[in-house]
Amino acid sequence: MQIPDSKIAVTLYNLREYCKTESDLASTLEKVAGMGYKCVQVSGVPLPADVIRKYLDANELFCCATHENIATISGDPKVIIDKLQTLGCDFTALGSPGGDFDLTSMESVQDLADIFKRQGDALAEAGIKLAYHNHAAEFVKIAGSKKTMLETFMDLTAGYNVYSELDVHWVTRGGGSPVAWIKKLAGRITVIHFKDFAIYEKQPVFCEIGEGNLEWDKILKACRDTNVRWYSIEQDNPYPGRDIFESVKISFNNLRAMGVK
Repeated sequence: MQIPDSKIAVTLYNLREYCKTESDLASTLEKVAGMGYKCVQVSGVPLPADVIRKYLDANELFCCATHENIATISGDPKVIIDKLQTLGCDFTALGSPGGDFDLTSMESVQDLADIFKRQGDALAEAGIKLAYHNHAAEFVKIAGSKKTMLETFMDLTAGYNVYSELDVHWVTRGGGSPVAWIKKLAGRITVIHFKDFAIYEKQPVFCEIGEGNLEWDKILKACRDTNVRWYSIEQDNPYPGRDIFESVKISFNNLRAMGVK
């Protein structure tokens, strides 16, 4: 499929409960395309790549990225290469390192960085970019250091084929500035994750873009200034009282209203 001129994508992890079977995926992608989306990120879909591609093509949806687990990222690169070539995609990210790495340990973070440097080079030979997706946990300080885990990891992999799939909500929840981080990682963010941040009954929650407290005018300007290609909407759970399909539609409409193509 031809790469669309739109910058907006939706992460299928949002809709994972509606992508478990082939018929579910067919219905979900039809709804997504009907909202106006032209692009998706494949994550949380337990189906073979050729099946996913069939329904992407049927709905004229482009795959801009995938998420993979640490076992897949650290394993035979051919597994990722085959999957992404089937999907027509050139970008993948580690969704989370899980409990396999101690994010406060320099030795552990170095081990993770070494995996990414090695696998990033291997995937780059096939034209695929490898990235790290952050949560709030990456804003813990490395033991004996004033640097956060994320800063340390990105410094250790600077100059290699390793990218960031920055998540602006989790940056904020970790105490960081999305705009500062977008600028800091300029040239290393092809895909960025968007979700808003609100307070509901005194607790922090995910919410639709433009419906929370993040400064989207500044975030979008930073993305434009640093040439971020894809804005992937990842709202892990719906805002209380809303359906997740309603949520991803609201985010799409609000981004369009903000001038995003």
